Amino acid sequence: MEIQWSLVLFTLFVCLSAGVFAGQGLLVLLGKGAKLQMPSLMVALVALLIGGIASFTHLQHWERSFNGFGHLSSGITQELIAVAVMFVLIIIYFAFARRGEIPKWMGALAVVGGVVLVLVMANSYMMAARPVWSTVLLHLFYLAQMVVAGASALWLIAALTKTEDSLQLGARFTAVGGALVAVSLVAYAAYVGSLSLPMVGNYFDPTEPTKPMVAPTDLGSNLLVGELAAYFWGALIMGGVIAAVLGFLFWNKSVANSGFAGAALICALAGGIAFRAALYILGISVYAFY
Repeated sequence: MEIQWSLVLFTLFVCLSAGVFAGQGLLVLLGKGAKLQMPSLMVALVALLIGGIASFTHLQHWERSFNGFGHLSSGITQELIAVAVMFVLIIIYFAFARRGEIPKWMGALAVVGGVVLVLVMANSYMMAARPVWSTVLLHLFYLAQMVVAGASALWLIAALTKTEDSLQLGARFTAVGGALVAVSLVAYAAYVGSLSLPMVGNYFDPTEPTKPMVAPTDLGSNLLVGELAAYFWGALIMGGVIAAVLGFLFWNKSVANSGFAGAALICALAGGIAFRAALYILGISVYAFY
């Protein structure tokens, strides 16, 4: 399956938006981060809009997607509803931020809204017809990506705005998020390597007549040492290990180092793009195995 760059950007920026929004909501619950609330909110809003626009560019006739609202079980319908709800929450949050008084219940809603958005998005890609996508391990990855991307972005914003009470938390959650990304990727690689689907007879795909059929047992090796190894190890090392190490270096420090925070954010986003690219290449339909 070819890489769907529109959807790569959609899921990436949704994770970033949800992570920043949930992170600043958590800061409200902890009574911290007052100075970074407005710039963080702008980042969350812009990221959500970029992700939404990217999603629509995937459709040849985007206006027809609205017909899907008659089918609430549709993944794209659920995503649109979740994104719309997130947008409304950001607007309400903005109204409170303008007044300088963000209630704790609004902070809690931001945390819940960010998590729910990512879970709804991840669930829409869980398709039994595509074996490598049909696992809750992808939910874990997207949640981990939300944490590392959101935390590193907040860490950077805290450094730029000199919000000293949030620097340590940003670095610590970046370290935790990077570690979770690494764990989720290792678990996912083990899952793909364990796939065993029966091959019945021969199959010829008229859309790709020159390409050999991929055996299910080759999926895991392709991910670890084959043509997708650069994507996978790049995601694991950049989006997981390096991001975690950068955060861990400032675990007990409240230093406004925007260079390290920016590097962590770049690694988190680059690693997320690399793994999503691998997911689409791996996403061969089950019909090819029968």
